[in-house]
Amino acid sequence: MKLMSTFPYVVCLSTVLATAPAVAQDCEGETFDSTFELIQKAIFENRGCTAQACHGAAAAGGLDLSPDVAYDNLIEQPSLTVPDGTIPGLKLVVPGQKDESLLFINLAAAAIPNQWQAPLRPMPIGLDPISLDELEALREWIEQGAPRDETVPGTGELLDACLPPAKPIEIEPLPVPPAGAGVQIRMPRWTVPGGGEDEVCFASYYDVTDQVPEEFRVGDRFAYNAFQLRQDPLSHHLITRVYVGDTPYDDPIWGGYKCRGGEKDGELCEPTDLGFCGTVGLCASEPITSFACGNYGPPDLDTARDGGIPGTQEASIARTYPDGVFATAPLKGLIVWNSHAFNLTDEAGKLEGWINFDFAPEDERETPSRGIFNTSQIFSMNVEAFDVQELCNHHTLPANAQLYQLSSHTHQRGTLFRTFLGKFACDGGPRNGAACAPVDAAEDIPDICGDSPCVAAVPAVFGECNGDGIVGVNDLIRCVNIALGIEDLFSCRGCDANDNGAVEVSELVLNVRQALDPVEYLDGEENLLYTSLVYNDPTIEYFEPPMSFPDRNASSAARVLTYCSVFDNGFADPSQVKRQSTSPGTPNDIGLGGPCLTTSGCTEGLVGELCSGVGQAERDASCDSSPGAGDGLCDGCRLRGGVTTEDEMFILMGNYFVR
Repeated sequence: MKLMSTFPYVVCLSTVLATAPAVAQDCEGETFDSTFELIQKAIFENRGCTAQACHGAAAAGGLDLSPDVAYDNLIEQPSLTVPDGTIPGLKLVVPGQKDESLLFINLAAAAIPNQWQAPLRPMPIGLDPISLDELEALREWIEQGAPRDETVPGTGELLDACLPPAKPIEIEPLPVPPAGAGVQIRMPRWTVPGGGEDEVCFASYYDVTDQVPEEFRVGDRFAYNAFQLRQDPLSHHLITRVYVGDTPYDDPIWGGYKCRGGEKDGELCEPTDLGFCGTVGLCASEPITSFACGNYGPPDLDTARDGGIPGTQEASIARTYPDGVFATAPLKGLIVWNSHAFNLTDEAGKLEGWINFDFAPEDERETPSRGIFNTSQIFSMNVEAFDVQELCNHHTLPANAQLYQLSSHTHQRGTLFRTFLGKFACDGGPRNGAACAPVDAAEDIPDICGDSPCVAAVPAVFGECNGDGIVGVNDLIRCVNIALGIEDLFSCRGCDANDNGAVEVSELVLNVRQALDPVEYLDGEENLLYTSLVYNDPTIEYFEPPMSFPDRNASSAARVLTYCSVFDNGFADPSQVKRQSTSPGTPNDIGLGGPCLTTSGCTEGLVGELCSGVGQAERDASCDSSPGAGDGLCDGCRLRGGVTTEDEMFILMGNYFVR
């Protein structure tokens, strides 16, 4: 089953959160004590789900959604709708994971059937689908940890109801895996101040050696083929690295260690004494404000790192690798945690995380999983106030790659991220050869290629031997020689179209056809692999079976992905332009983003127009609704790359293996 999660009908969640009132003083709708209580009434009851013949007294499918039992019957509970009792891999609601929550999938399959498929049947049966706003409220509730008693910001506005002011939400911790089946590694808690954001780095020591049976060890590492990561839903991303350099864990460069959480919170501790801080607390260094740990730890932190411990950009993720694929992580070491969080409530909130690993037996370990994290154009955007820009880039997979997952990373003005199969580039014109999107994002978004076409030529796959993408006479002679046994197959594997280790007559015919008609162009619509529209809940696209990129010849053009993102700086909605007055500074004044030095867009008065003049007073006056009105304000900024959520990033992410 291939699930796709895109939401073309919603404003980015960050926008909803940023505009949600701190106190619902002017709210005129019905009042509820929590988001779940609102969902219970607005969706379950008002949509007929709690009717006696449905999920009321009859408990269709084994599910009773009556108000007094609905929450406990949903959270982490298996489905009971198929003969063997469960739908593999899915529970009714998994906090932080809509893609693994059967409740959401079934309702989404009815509301937006072109994007979601239900394992059995869409819901509700025999009734109208829930509205898109209702579906979005349900999504936000799940992605924010599916709390029982708290307010998820923005959900009251979506459902025309009144809710208490939001407070930081604490997600349910992951249970520890059964002994001998897996291990858990925890991220120590840190505090996120109310009303802002921060990106920090800190270190803690772990040692799971005694918890890993010998059969799951690979030298000084343990092997796993599935993991689940869960963290409190304040996080924008969590990046982990195990330090493997020569700097000792107790070197002062890491900072002093104290217990974080528990009854000994704040006490000095020795990081390798794993029981000192109790069952709740963990020993960790002081969180230091830093972008990507650039000013933290020893100089070799970036180069002396091990990536075996996974990270995330969501509150919760779960991944089971394809058959035979595995990963490894050190049995012990010093983890450096790089956590970026924003807290839009008025109260300080705690952020901690849990990572569970399922051991991989030796007979299930064929090839390691590999990651895609392309940051080559991460800060390339340059968008004037009230304008829009699309960026594209190419990523080449290695020979024999098997792609099984794609994702993306932008900040809040990355409104449309797409990935295409093929090396799409401008054919002619001033941008000749530049990466481009073969399908327009929208009619009014400037085309990267101008009047030139955006094309991807399919290189010759069969019968091409020297990597030039053309099947020539010499290539055909070599294929014939291989068929006759005069030359070895390894001299040109491209002659073997079906990969059976021999060149047959039918394959020689195919090779000749490639020589006579060497150029074919890919269709952009047909080769669109990935779409994501919500920056802080990006689509995670799984390919089952994995997409294969065989090494039939020396050309790499057949193994290229083109990925593109639209960056909207108040173009569709002028109120969403980046503003100088509301843009936070960067960590340690590193200069990557932050408030613009010179404003350029009118945010009051002639809203949506560009400012003019020298000095702030003249620029403000240029925004007046009429000359001398005094109601103008020039506060809009050019959008560039940077490290805060008010600035931008452009990253392709994914996973593959080589076989």
